[in-house]
Amino acid sequence: MSSPCGIVLNATVLNAAVRIDELDEEVAGYHEKLMPMIFSMTSDANPTIVKYATNALDCILESMGDAILGYLPQLMERLVALLESGPAEVKPIALSALGSAAHSSGEAFAPYFGGVVARIKQAMALTGEDDVLLLRGVATDTMSTVAEAAGRDAFRPHLDECTRLALQGMEIDSPTLRESAYCYVGVMSRVFEGEFAQYLGIIAPQILQTLRMDESAVFGLGIDEGSEMGGDDDDEEGPFNINTAVSDEKEVAADAVGQLFASTTTAFLPYVEEITAELVQLLNHYSDTARKAATVSLFTFIRTFNKIASPEPWMPGVPLRVPVDENTQAMIRLVMPAVLSIWEDEDDKTVVTQLCSELRLIMKDVGPAATIECKYPVPP
Repeated sequence: MSSPCGIVLNATVLNAAVRIDELDEEVAGYHEKLMPMIFSMTSDANPTIVKYATNALDCILESMGDAILGYLPQLMERLVALLESGPAEVKPIALSALGSAAHSSGEAFAPYFGGVVARIKQAMALTGEDDVLLLRGVATDTMSTVAEAAGRDAFRPHLDECTRLALQGMEIDSPTLRESAYCYVGVMSRVFEGEFAQYLGIIAPQILQTLRMDESAVFGLGIDEGSEMGGDDDDEEGPFNINTAVSDEKEVAADAVGQLFASTTTAFLPYVEEITAELVQLLNHYSDTARKAATVSLFTFIRTFNKIASPEPWMPGVPLRVPVDENTQAMIRLVMPAVLSIWEDEDDKTVVTQLCSELRLIMKDVGPAATIECKYPVPP
């Protein structure tokens, strides 16, 4: 990192950013050596070095914990400067790093909270070309990170304005903004719980629209340039995994809807039936990440219905000694056959792992009622 050669320094900083992203917790232990060097490179004359250094900074901040406190004043000054006057390609990374700083510093972030929120709001209102919309999307996502770090009481005065900006972004023809908005609503519903139910009338129909998006053109006309295809790196005979802008949007929407129901509970009931049907359809999607997201949310729906019913603690054994309520039972009868029917044919290891994890959790939360009526053989 001290090399005077620009090419070597570029390669070194890029490698550092990748390694820190993969091994963030381990690397964070070396912050005393790394932070001064990374800081200095964020002021380099070469915008590529600044970009890679800021990315490395963002990654290491997520796992620093209390160690960040000694760097916080200098860190905030530099990140705000990059956001306001740094290279265009660096600004989204600087915004993300602000969110990481808020997450790691906790209560110590309070002196910077008002100024940072004001700057993020400005970015959440941007319109323009793709690079500008990218910055707006990162700002939307980062705002939810800052809100979660600050807590509901501190953020409540900003909730309505920020949510309005996030929902306005969903009206722009940009998958990036819709994904960012779904991330935002998922986190904000977790932070504000029932208070966030006031926005369901706008959010739930938008989620349904995303889950119902037609993807026939992906295969009828060929995969577009924004798509990614790749096999399983750990299995040369593994299937191709395909990710498109639409499949990514469906994945994030499916993730968000589980959190929305879990957080807003009874206020979400008018939307459960239609959204559940779409999530069940998503179990057979070509994208492994979309299938995982659907699996998690469907099990969350079972868990949430059971939570709403406030049942007595379940007891082991059959026949059931503590039956579940009708709504929970109906969701189990809908979800379990659908999930188990795809298990045997599922060829992605990560999806199977997630499915097994969710089965373990639902049996822990709901008890034998979750599986007592299952008639599908468990795959070997």
